[in-house]
Amino acid sequence: MPAGTMNCIPEGMLGQVMENVDVDGDTTIDHYRFSIRNQFLHPDHPLGWIRKLTVAVDGKTIAPSDMYFVVRGQWIGVGQLPTIADIWWQMREIADVYVRSPGIAAGRHQVEVGFDVSLYAHTPSIDTNNEYPTLHQTLSAEMEVQP
Repeated sequence: MPAGTMNCIPEGMLGQVMENVDVDGDTTIDHYRFSIRNQFLHPDHPLGWIRKLTVAVDGKTIAPSDMYFVVRGQWIGVGQLPTIADIWWQMREIADVYVRSPGIAAGRHQVEVGFDVSLYAHTPSIDTNNEYPTLHQTLSAEMEVQP
């Protein structure tokens, strides 16, 4: 792998299971979730360092408006991630991605997560004007949903 092409340690970054959940407590499944561990090589950045987050499950891309990035109980709409300057995702910390859905079928599913991370590094600021290039990282894993 050429230098500068990876900005994370992909092994173990994605969890192995997805779970159907009832977020609002009305006894109806309204989301499913999976976990992501921060294994970026230089993880000391605000969430806005992630300029774009994409998710595809079984080849179907999920709309950003249907996804939430949840870290330490704080729910952030995926489309809002690039604006977050005051929440930091710490090294090796686990976050969850919640997808608004009436659930996902039991069994194994292929999950692909794409991160575009800013090369505006070593700073507590975020590149709000998208002036700096980004590095795209793709993670994939087969995850299981229990019946």
